[in-house]
Amino acid sequence: MEPAILHVAIDSFAIQAERLRCPKLAGRPVVLAPSDSGRPRVLAASREARNEGVEPGIPLLVAERLCRGLIALPPDPDLYAGLSDSIRERLAPFAPFADEAASGRFALDLTGIARSHAGARDRAAAAGSEVERAFRLHPTLGLGTTRLVSRVAASVLAPDGELLDVLPGSELAFLAPLPARVLPSARARVVLPRLELLRIDMVRDLQTLTPEQLRAAFGSVPAAALWRESRGLDAAAQARVTPARVAVAQESLSQETNDRRAIEARLVRLALELRLTLRARAVFAGTIVVTIAYADGREGRAKRALDVTERDGGRLVDAARSLLDRALARRVRVRRIRLEAWEAPACATQLGLWDQDSGAADDVSAPGAPVFGAGGATGAVPAARASALDTALERVRARFGSGALVPASWIAHGLVRPPARP
Repeated sequence: MEPAILHVAIDSFAIQAERLRCPKLAGRPVVLAPSDSGRPRVLAASREARNEGVEPGIPLLVAERLCRGLIALPPDPDLYAGLSDSIRERLAPFAPFADEAASGRFALDLTGIARSHAGARDRAAAAGSEVERAFRLHPTLGLGTTRLVSRVAASVLAPDGELLDVLPGSELAFLAPLPARVLPSARARVVLPRLELLRIDMVRDLQTLTPEQLRAAFGSVPAAALWRESRGLDAAAQARVTPARVAVAQESLSQETNDRRAIEARLVRLALELRLTLRARAVFAGTIVVTIAYADGREGRAKRALDVTERDGGRLVDAARSLLDRALARRVRVRRIRLEAWEAPACATQLGLWDQDSGAADDVSAPGAPVFGAGGATGAVPAARASALDTALERVRARFGSGALVPASWIAHGLVRPPARP
């Protein structure tokens, strides 16, 4: 059974995402550039802007001189990530994903799903039609026996809305007339100048070189990658360390504000939601990150690693509060709050030797314990009781939702509605 890899590529994905949000941008030259830079450069350009000579990487001032009526927008990573996730959900029923592709690019493994080549082609065309119908986007499709060949077919040659099928056995002839820069390894900072020095312009020039000649010109590691890619083979599989999972809680404010009390109340709610997520996974937070997005497009960010005593209970909320003082450094209104928690690696813990020796820790009459009278506690609540109370609150919120038991400040700042009186 021949492998069949489908690559779905959406040209100028970020630009098309902005046009979905604002249809008036359709057909107009649009670029993405950061708004918080003194000398911004173009990050992405629409096809209309590229036709006027605007390319990613050039200064925005130069782009505005080249193209009259150019529209510059700040990038919105959350919008692009959300749209990418939605497209993945639409493509999931067609075939399993071959790998984690970049934003706006999706690789599906049709091997075994479609038993024949004709079946794979029909399924690929149906997947592209589904993306165009559901999202009004125009994907380019490439079908080949490897991820590299299908990606090149979709990104370089395939016209909008059509499928370019590279038949098995024709990979060498398909890649030969293409520029050498279509190969991922050829675009490396060390390799590209040597290709220009040796006048290796086309993939066919690389195909004529032996592994020994490539090794002498580029070194062992780049040479092996160039030899495989020039023949349409994927890079050799490398062992990669599995990254730590991230739990995210974020909120886009319906009304922008710079009231610190309201911002802190929302951050506390996000921290509680994050704790419920971590508790459901039975893991702890090793690092937390607070990101504040201002109304003018700029961001404030603060990051902190947690020690063992801060990874559970109310300490996580206190750590998030401390980061807010560092992230919230401007008086501009806030548009969005984001809280991330990177999971701590699992490790063994040593049991205490004297934990079961006596119950003095739970005895209020023990020396140093607080005394409770008619007016309430005269000292601090023991750590064991505070932890038990915190655990009980988390159980209630896990069962009935984060709004089951809330502080009064949440109601004051409109985070939740007070219960209706009977």
